[in-house]
Amino acid sequence: MDSNQPVFTILSFVGGGIRGLLSATILQRLAEKHDHVLKNTLMLAGCSTGAIITSELLAGKTPGDLIELFTSPTGEIKFYNNMNDRPDKPAYPIADVIASQAELHGDAPVSKAPRSVLLVSFNVGGLETREDGRVVPKPWDTLMFTNMLGTEQDRIDGLEGNADTPIAIAASSSGAMPGQLGSVLGNVDGAFFNHDPTVAAICLAVRNGVPLEKIVAITIGTGLMPDWVASDTAAWGAKQWMDGDGNPFDNTPPFLMNQARSSPVLDMCLSGTSAETMPRLAKMLLGDRYVNINPRLPCFIPENSTNAQAIELLQRHGNEVNIDEAVALIGKYWHQITGPLTPIVPPPLVPPLGPNSAVAAAIAKARAAAASAADEPPPPTPGHGEFFYIQHKETRKVLDIRGQSAAPGTPVILWDKKPVDDKTRANQQWEFVPAAGEPGWWYLQTAMPSDMVLTLGDSVGAAPQLDMQARSEASRARQLWSLISTEDIGWWFIQCKAQVVLSEYSNPDSVVPTVIAAADEGQPYKVAVGLPLDYAKDGPMSWGFLRLDDALLAASPRRRA
Repeated sequence: MDSNQPVFTILSFVGGGIRGLLSATILQRLAEKHDHVLKNTLMLAGCSTGAIITSELLAGKTPGDLIELFTSPTGEIKFYNNMNDRPDKPAYPIADVIASQAELHGDAPVSKAPRSVLLVSFNVGGLETREDGRVVPKPWDTLMFTNMLGTEQDRIDGLEGNADTPIAIAASSSGAMPGQLGSVLGNVDGAFFNHDPTVAAICLAVRNGVPLEKIVAITIGTGLMPDWVASDTAAWGAKQWMDGDGNPFDNTPPFLMNQARSSPVLDMCLSGTSAETMPRLAKMLLGDRYVNINPRLPCFIPENSTNAQAIELLQRHGNEVNIDEAVALIGKYWHQITGPLTPIVPPPLVPPLGPNSAVAAAIAKARAAAASAADEPPPPTPGHGEFFYIQHKETRKVLDIRGQSAAPGTPVILWDKKPVDDKTRANQQWEFVPAAGEPGWWYLQTAMPSDMVLTLGDSVGAAPQLDMQARSEASRARQLWSLISTEDIGWWFIQCKAQVVLSEYSNPDSVVPTVIAAADEGQPYKVAVGLPLDYAKDGPMSWGFLRLDDALLAASPRRRA
């Protein structure tokens, strides 16, 4: 980027699905007043549909092209009209979005964008598998796709710009709203970063040495649609915050596509279209060098609404909103940009995606996931058919049903992990089996041909041993388990729903959980016992989960609670 310009100009576009038509209409009006507005914009920033707009502009598309994209029967309208209304599947195929972006950019990375750029997203995290098979969580985090980070100091400060990411993947990631679209490599909509990327764009400019007083920015919105809760919330509990209380005067429309009912707390967390926090912060930073154009809409327009009245309303508001302040700002500052800038023009020919293309791989993965979801059960995953070795952190031994016995009451011990060619390994391979009616709790059952499950002994106030028992209602609490992450990510406490030490607390969140630990019981091996969690001693009480080192159980029938 060129930080030596007299000013640093930013255009920022926000999320809103089909309401991006309003943004495109406003942009066209600005371009009609000042035809150099795009040529002399040094930085483009976008979130969600604003990221798609940014991507289109980086490919040399004009505001008129954007309007055509949103209004043509073969563009966004056709895409949104082919909706899947199943709430357990994405409403639309993300592969089509990635493919449309690949037509613009091929495999070109963010680092090669012809302007400084910021596209925002959110990665939900996941499980990564180390060489020894142990699964290690990757925590979720916000994402910036930008060509404005990448120095050694950025790395030291933990600032990642992901500039090697193809523009097609970055833009698609920013627009992958849960419920509407599948995720892109674990990335979802930029609204979970923030619906409006303007302040982040200003921060990047400052990070690159631009004095704050030289930064000028315009945010182009997709329409303000205020929300509110009409009820008195003083006595609300979790249920009302999640589901509302049915007040007809509430204005908290369902945020996700195919969402059955509104959720006030979800709308509050993702309030970008109903509040203007980022524009207020940008105004505090830049003063009269900042303008936000975001007209109030008369009603809620869903992100995938394609009826003629909604399309007309968006264009009408885009054409009628007052843009005088933005026009004046452009007239005062945009002409000050000097020197040769990389032209933003449509590439003469976007090369086809190669055999090693990251974009092609993302498209193929998305299409395979969609086909699998439609035609056949997904592959085994944790809690849904996948087996693990459960490894003790301190000793590196694994949970083992002693002697491979299927008899009730067989103790669970710690033993060396058996080699791949050992045909008796099933007694060390554990599956999380969901417990019906107990969300967040699982039975632990091995790959042995037995329905026995891991059970905490019924003694109270001691260190009861763990053994294998048949499921029963009387023992249910002692047979249900869940995971608590430790400070050392990749190791967990395994807590039981039952308690070995009765608590005086009425607050269930203050109860010290009972977890699996290892103890010496005068045997040549350690035994698995239940102990109250000691927050300061995770080694004797924490466990890792090793994925199987072969496909022995890949097709194992799934057990259901």
